[in-house]
Amino acid sequence: MSDEQLARIKEYVSAINKKATDDEDLLEYAICEVFDRVLLYLNVDELAENLERIVARVVSGIFNQTFNSLETTQADSAINSMSDNGQSISYSNEIRNYLSSTDDNEVFASFTKLLAPYRRINVCS
Repeated sequence: MSDEQLARIKEYVSAINKKATDDEDLLEYAICEVFDRVLLYLNVDELAENLERIVARVVSGIFNQTFNSLETTQADSAINSMSDNGQSISYSNEIRNYLSSTDDNEVFASFTKLLAPYRRINVCS
């Protein structure tokens, strides 16, 4: 992904989801993860510019899914580890956990119909 593509996708995400821009590192991670997954799903090496808004909407959906699940579950569900005497608490990264534990059909949800015409057949010889 080029720097220009990353900047455009960030701009699209920030236009449709204001809370996604609160953490730039997580936003960039989610964009890169979704971008790579779309390339693998489509069996292509480069993403067409007209698909960047779709990637942005998927990223926005991931943020909404993650933050909504944080609000509806217990407060300590985001705690990854805790130690008693050292008083150390480390929190899990919900977006990374969500992306690593879901398949493409769930991540892309209703966008598979939009992506289908751009999907190349993977032919093995």
